[in-house]
Amino acid sequence: MDMNRIMGVITLKAPVYREIAEDANATTPAGIIVAVVALIAGFSQGLYGNQLNFVSAIIAAIATVVFGLIAWFVGSWVLSFVAGWFGGKTNLQEMLRVTGFVEVFGIVAVLYLLAALLPVLGCLAGLVLLIISILRIIGYVIGVREAAEFTTGKAIITAIIAVVIVAIIYAIGATILAAIGIGGAALMGGLSTPQ
Repeated sequence: MDMNRIMGVITLKAPVYREIAEDANATTPAGIIVAVVALIAGFSQGLYGNQLNFVSAIIAAIATVVFGLIAWFVGSWVLSFVAGWFGGKTNLQEMLRVTGFVEVFGIVAVLYLLAALLPVLGCLAGLVLLIISILRIIGYVIGVREAAEFTTGKAIITAIIAVVIVAIIYAIGATILAAIGIGGAALMGGLSTPQ
């Protein structure tokens, strides 16, 4: 894994996002980041939400990885499609790469574990999660802008439209899963960050 790129993403360096978008070899590392972050988030949230039940945490981790990878693909596809409406020069692979690397912000999901083990850290964990969420949104906007090679304004509009479209897709998916007896809440929980 290229730590320089990860640090560039975390520090919101636009040229690093552009480099990632253009590097065809960055798709696999992006997928690994998505899977690892989903694994950590699913395990942490599963453990925290089920009174430290490790079996539930493992099941939640597996489900979150599966749904996280699906969300990554669907979200990236929608972003590339919407970016095309605004004249963006991007494709699915570029969006997969930049959005995959932005998921590195999700590593702070381990704070759920700390909050479970030391409840006094719950307030601090909440504040850190808020800050990280803001940085993640900024990272997505920079990633979309750099991949599509257009303005920040168009990137923000693209991201907002994509979030609405992805939310509709997830709602339809959750409704279908609920209708066939699979918990729609699991889908929505596993897809906590539309790309």
